[in-house]
Amino acid sequence: MSFERWLELLRRLAELSGSLHALEADASPFADLLLNIDGYSAEDSRLPWMSWSDWGWKATVAALADIAAAGGRGAAVAYSVGAPSAEVLEEVARGVGEAAAWAGVRVLKSDANRSREGWIDVVALGYTTRPLGRSGARPGELLIQVGLLGYGLVATLAMEGRLEIAEFPESLEYSRRPKPPLELGHRLAECGATAAIDNSDGWAASLYQLSLASGVRVRLESYLAAREALEALGAVGGAEEEVLHSWEDYNLAAAGGREAAECVLTYCRKKGIPCEVVGELKEGRGVEFRGKELPPRGWSPPFS
Repeated sequence: MSFERWLELLRRLAELSGSLHALEADASPFADLLLNIDGYSAEDSRLPWMSWSDWGWKATVAALADIAAAGGRGAAVAYSVGAPSAEVLEEVARGVGEAAAWAGVRVLKSDANRSREGWIDVVALGYTTRPLGRSGARPGELLIQVGLLGYGLVATLAMEGRLEIAEFPESLEYSRRPKPPLELGHRLAECGATAAIDNSDGWAASLYQLSLASGVRVRLESYLAAREALEALGAVGGAEEEVLHSWEDYNLAAAGGREAAECVLTYCRKKGIPCEVVGELKEGRGVEFRGKELPPRGWSPPFS
C-alpha cells in the first residue's frame, strides 16, 4: 500500500468512526486538554536491537511527541499491553515508567493482557493554551524544523544490511530510546505557529501531510541532520535525499510568520535545541526539495 493510499484509508476509518474532526491533528483538543493514542505491534515496530523496555519507552515518547506537535505540554499517559509472558510485561512496564519519568509525566493507568504477539497502545494527555493542527499553515509562511533528522535513516541502513548499527552509537541509542524536544510544544503555540506535525512516519511524508491539510506547497531548501546520519550516508554512498525520508526521529515541523519563527528560534537557542528555518510555504500542494519534487515515501502497513 502506498503512503497516499494509507492516508485515504485513515480518512475512511475516521469517517466510519465519527472522528473525522480530529484527523488533521497529531492530538485532539478537548477544552484545554489534548488527547492522543498510538498503537504498535512488536513485529512491526520493535527494532532488532531493542529490548522490551526500549519498546515501551519508544511507544510512550511517540505518544507524547504528538502532544508536543499539537502545541501542548504532556501531563500523563496510560497504556495497555499484550505480551507472551509475565517477564515481557514487566520489561515493557519498566520502559513506560522510565520514559514517563524522563518526560516528567504521570502514568495514570496500565492494563496487561496475554497475547502470542506483543502489542501496545499508549494514551497521552496534555494541556494547551492554543491547540495546533496540521491545517492552519498559509502561503508566504516559513517552515521551521525543530530537532534533528537521520537517526531513523541509520536504523534503516542497518536493517538493510548496509552498515552495522553498533558503529553509530548515537543513532543506536536514539533509535532505542528517542529523546525529542518535547518541551517545545507549548512554546510553538505561544509563539504563534499556525500548524505543526511531528516526524514519525518520515520527514518528507510528514511535510506532505501538512501540505495536504493546509492546502500549501512546501518548498524545502535545507535540513538539520544528525552528524552520524551524514557519516552513514557517506559510508554507504547514499544520496543526500535519503535523509529526508528518515522516520521515528520525532522532530517537529512548524509553520508560521517571521515573528513566530523568530520567537521559536530564540527559545531554541536559549534551550540549546537544534532549530532552523528550512523552507517556505507557497500556493499549491506537495513537497519539493531545492526545486525537485519530493515524494511522500513514509510508513504504511502491508495491506493490499
